[in-house]
Amino acid sequence: MFGYRKRMPLKVLFVCAIAPIVAFSVLAQDGPPPAQVRVTVAEERLMAPQMDVSGTVISLNDSQISAEVEGPLLWVAEVGAKVDAGDVIARIDERLLRVAHNQATARLKRLQADMVFRKQDVARFEELAAKDNASRARLEEVIARRDMLEHDITDAEAVVERAKGDLERASIKAPFPGHVASRIASKGEYLTIGKEVLRLVDTQNMEIVIPAPLAIASYLKTGSEVTVHEAAGTHMLPIRTVVPVGDSISRMVEVRLSAPAEDWVVGTPVKVSLPKSDAVRAVAVPRDALILKGGSVFVYKVNSDMTAQQIKAEVSATVGLWVSLKNGVEAGDQVVIRGAERLQPGQAVSIDNSQVLAAQ
Repeated sequence: MFGYRKRMPLKVLFVCAIAPIVAFSVLAQDGPPPAQVRVTVAEERLMAPQMDVSGTVISLNDSQISAEVEGPLLWVAEVGAKVDAGDVIARIDERLLRVAHNQATARLKRLQADMVFRKQDVARFEELAAKDNASRARLEEVIARRDMLEHDITDAEAVVERAKGDLERASIKAPFPGHVASRIASKGEYLTIGKEVLRLVDTQNMEIVIPAPLAIASYLKTGSEVTVHEAAGTHMLPIRTVVPVGDSISRMVEVRLSAPAEDWVVGTPVKVSLPKSDAVRAVAVPRDALILKGGSVFVYKVNSDMTAQQIKAEVSATVGLWVSLKNGVEAGDQVVIRGAERLQPGQAVSIDNSQVLAAQ
């Protein structure tokens, strides 16, 4: 016996066949969902054309520490050692210095003992002269000897003080906090006065030094902030001073920026954006709004119908994290700062969290 199979009604087969076609047609009409983007508002700001110059992070105290006394070097701090002001960073053999100090002290004590006798001698002759038992000339002679001895004692005290100072200077101390950058002399070397022992660099007080063209010196104002670029990121730092003396050969002036110690390493190369003309008011957008694709730079702004409009970006100036545009964007326009990489001109967009990010 053959099994019996119930046939599906023709109407059901038709509905199943037509359903995928209808669904595809609906999707084709609706298109892809709106792109999620994040936006900010274009602002009117004071902007000035800028030029990039090279600079370097320097220490305000970078010294070759020298010996102030003679003698063999017994010990010197290791390279990289962190020291505070007053810490011992090298020691010189003080044996001969101690001998000199002892000799100076003994001489001083001998003169002080002699002074006791000189004063008694003067007092005796003053008493005899008052009774006409000694000549006036003899009295003046003993007074002169006492006064000369006083000068000898003053000189001996200075010698003792110097010998004491030499003993103290046998231990070379750090004049400021920092790190030992290099050792110039090694243990066992005989040091003379002025011989360099090590290099000490202050890592707490730093600045950025920049040679700037004389032509832009009038646009550099103390206290104004400029953009500093380095490998780890971008910073806004104030101008501490502009040295008002130009070099006659390079035609440059020196500009110095305040640099927080925790953000920098001495010797770091940087690029600094300096203004080269007066600031003017212009419509500006964050640098994050710029899109570089196919050799062109453009931005997307969100129209009132929630579509993305692509605008070619003609940048006239850059100040910090902001760039000014010559045309195409007005103050108050919403520009895309996240999600623009995949946008197409005219594509529908949806603003992330339905919020417009205020520019900082």
